[in-house]
Parts: sequence; C-alpha cells; structure tokens
Amino acid sequence: MYTDLFKELSETVQNRSEFLMRIPDDYAELRGRLEALPDFEHIDLWHDQVNYLDEELPFPTPAIFFEFNTQRTDDAGELMQTADLQVDMHVFWETFSDTYEGAVMQEDALRYLDLLLLVGLMFHGRSGKTYHQLRRTGLHREESGGAGNLYRISFETNVTEFSGINLLQRMQNAGRDVKIVKKAFERPSAPGLFDL
Repeated sequence: MYTDLFKELSETVQNRSEFLMRIPDDYAELRGRLEALPDFEHIDLWHDQVNYLDEELPFPTPAIFFEFNTQRTDDAGELMQTADLQVDMHVFWETFSDTYEGAVMQEDALRYLDLLLLVGLMFHGRSGKTYHQLRRTGLHREESGGAGNLYRISFETNVTEFSGINLLQRMQNAGRDVKIVKKAFERPSAPGLFDL
C-alpha cells in the first residue's frame, strides 16, 4: 500500500502541468505565477534528511519529501483494514534569499511561498487510486538547521488496506463429500429436545 501511495503522490508532483492546465482562465495571473515556479528537483521519503545535510547524499532543491503516519485503523473484513492516514509533505528549498522589503532577492524568496501554495492546491480535495480524498490539516515551519526553508504541509486521508487478503490461501478439503438430497422433511419418531 505505501509503495503505491508514494508512487502515486510522486507522479502527481511530477505531472503538475496537468493540474495547472485545469486552472480556469479567471485565475490566469495565479496560473502564470505557479507555472513560473521551478520543478521539484528531488522527491523522496522523509527521514529527516534536511537536519543531516553534511552526512546525507546531496540532493538538489527544491525538494519534497513524503511521510506517512497511521492515526487509526479499523478492521473491515477478513485480513482487510481501513486506516486514517496522515500524509506530511516536507517542502525544502535551500536559499540565501530574504523576504524582507527591499531585499535583493526578495522575489526568489517569495516564490517559495508559492511552492507551498502549489502543493496545497494540487493535493487538497484530491482522490487517487490508493487513497480517498485528501484534506489539508496544517502548515508548519520546521527547523532546517541551515540556509534553507522547510515547511511541513499535513493532509489526512482514509485508505483501505487489502494486502493481507492477497496472502490468504483458502484450503479446500478434497476428501469431503457433500450430498444434497431432495425429499420431504420427516419428524423424528422419538421426542427430541425441542418441539418442532
């Protein structure tokens, strides 16, 4: 389940032009700003890479990392579960640009905020093959440990887990003999435990 979910979310990020084409002409200015943003250069699972930049394999930015946390599970049948899942998307952009008024590279720094907006727009309310409708639940600044912007955008969704069913093998008893006999029902002659 998680592999398919990661692949589907990654594909959505990689194919953002499909999303941008669906923005109505009434929002042409917004669409233009979002189209001007750089592509995500790196997509990965989150394991706190940003806080260990000296020890990690280098990766280009902007980068997006996915993190999955199960909030609650319910049994939905034999070897099948539904789960409330929190999907965190960590958006990292290494930059020395500043957002203050008059900063030399203010426009570059402000584009990071548009990246956060783009991620929120692409995923909030979206359903996929492996997940039900995503609902944005938060946006939080995270400590990046250096000259980079790191925010976590949180979503909640519900997923159905069928993988256990794939491992189930039903055993058939080949030696069992079942006979169906069609005849009128006969009451037992001796009194039984129940009156019929």
